Amino acid sequence: MYQKFKSLLGNSVYKSIALVLVILLAGPELMIGYELMAIVEILGPTTFVLIHLVGIKLYFYKFKQLFLRFESHSALFLQTFKQLKTMPTLLYHILPERTFVASFLLSVAVGCAQITYSAFVF
Repeated sequence: MYQKFKSLLGNSVYKSIALVLVILLAGPELMIGYELMAIVEILGPTTFVLIHLVGIKLYFYKFKQLFLRFESHSALFLQTFKQLKTMPTLLYHILPERTFVASFLLSVAVGCAQITYSAFVF
């Protein structure tokens, strides 16, 4: 029994001494390693989300340019974010005429189609 306890105590003492020596000799490098792991844990998801947001923004940029080209001859006046931040009621002055007229005509056409369909069905 005493021999087992002595061997367990001896092994743990050597391990403890080795652990203290490693901490004393490589202390700053261990802390730098922990800090780098924390940075990787934070930057990983952030970079993942940023990459997807930039991709989505680039995907919709083409549609935005097509829309602005479509509305280039109407009274569409897009204010800057700074202007909208100081005067939010300027949003009322954004009038995409062609889009509004096209959506109105489309809704009239869909409504007429529904009326015609309901007349034939009922």
